[in-house]
Amino acid sequence: MNKWNREAGTKPDKKLLQEASAFAREKTKDHYVVAMAMRPDGVTQPQVIAIFGKPHRNKLRELANDNRIVVVDLPRNGRVRRVKIIPRC
Repeated sequence: MNKWNREAGTKPDKKLLQEASAFAREKTKDHYVVAMAMRPDGVTQPQVIAIFGKPHRNKLRELANDNRIVVVDLPRNGRVRRVKIIPRC
């Protein structure tokens, strides 16, 4: 992703993208959403919408239902839910 919108927070670095590869095919929307959710400050739906133009919840829900990740609620950003994911070992 060459153009990164500031509203989306920090761009995931190579390490996060590499870790996200275990959960989603590289260079796909799922891959970037998982990497964004792995950031220390997590991700919000408005951040995902700023990059992709629409919400993207299904992949995180699927991974949580398969017990591959733990979804942690972080303190809210105003009224917006902020989540971070942690891979299960």
